[in-house]
Amino acid sequence: MRRPGAALVAALALGAAAGAEPVPTLESGWARPTVAGATVGAGYLVIRSGGGADTLEGASSPRAERVEMHETRVEDGVARMRAVARLPLAPGASLSFQPGALHLMLVGLHGALVAGERVPLTLRFARAGALETVLEVRDEAPPPPAAVPQRIVTLAPHLTELVYAAGAGERLVGTLDTSDYPPAARRVPRVGDVDRLDAERLVALRPDLVLLWGDGSPTAQRELLSRLGLRVLSLEQHTLADVPDSLERLGAVLGTEPVARAAAGALRSELEALAQRYRGARRLRVFYQVWGTPLYTLGGRHVASEMLRVCGADNVFADQPLSAVVVDEEAVYARDPDVVVLAGTAAEDAEWLGRWRTRLPLRAVASGNVVTLDPDLVNRMGPRIALGTATLCARLAERRAALAPR
Repeated sequence: MRRPGAALVAALALGAAAGAEPVPTLESGWARPTVAGATVGAGYLVIRSGGGADTLEGASSPRAERVEMHETRVEDGVARMRAVARLPLAPGASLSFQPGALHLMLVGLHGALVAGERVPLTLRFARAGALETVLEVRDEAPPPPAAVPQRIVTLAPHLTELVYAAGAGERLVGTLDTSDYPPAARRVPRVGDVDRLDAERLVALRPDLVLLWGDGSPTAQRELLSRLGLRVLSLEQHTLADVPDSLERLGAVLGTEPVARAAAGALRSELEALAQRYRGARRLRVFYQVWGTPLYTLGGRHVASEMLRVCGADNVFADQPLSAVVVDEEAVYARDPDVVVLAGTAAEDAEWLGRWRTRLPLRAVASGNVVTLDPDLVNRMGPRIALGTATLCARLAERRAALAPR
């Protein structure tokens, strides 16, 4: 089987995201040097919520017999340290391990901690499981990240589009091979693709912010960023409303609030206008195809089902709980859609349509009620999602007018 096209890759990414737990991010890890013969060291870092609740249950490192979590409190004028077994991490919150407060104790060190050394550390979470990072051994805490990031790397094409729409495109220093819009994005240096990042190239770009597609990003990608100790911002987009929300959040982080707020407002207005325009339209039953062999469609949790509803249509497989679903041709015939939507490249669409025509065609295919869409417009969760939805609505309106009342 050929490698799945962009439409299916995007669908599967959304499907994986819908079923995955948000993962915390680990940053600013460091430890103080110790003198020769010392058996205990201290470590510090910041843990930020990935969007969901979790609990830090412990830590370990090959450089020590054990790692304990301790908290320093001042009681009756005396600083006292006590061990902490578990630390809850609320949605959107963070845990800051720092001198004189919450910190890690590396007990039973296997040799002194030397300035410049990078100490491997594994943190165990109740939901996220084991996450790996490093503690950089240094005399003082690393400087805080710049309040306004100036060197940004994006790890999804739609995040690149969001950065440009938020008014910070000129600060992009790296992105993935698939980032091709707007045209200026094609000149941004590449750091790999969704399957593999070039860690050396990424570090050489000296980013002060890396943007991830929330829990839609591959686990290996998130783990690599944690090991490198890079500042990460995780953005979630699984519904149409998430896109303008992400624009506004980016504006706040990047210091471009007026531009981002205006773009988000325009996007919301476009989507609401489409919903109003097609609210009373005769409902169409749609089969939405994103791959041919095996035959893939999209279930009710995918944003495509939401887009269809905006356009006055219903996904015939909306009852399927997964975002991307393998079905057989007989199931499609049984549901007898009014319209078939093909969301692949031009070559893929032609191949898929040809397959439907090799046997007794679907009623929708026989009557010419087939719609083709640019997958970049309907699968990327960026600002062009409104254009993609408007295009889908217009094409369905044409098919609606061509269909005789049933």
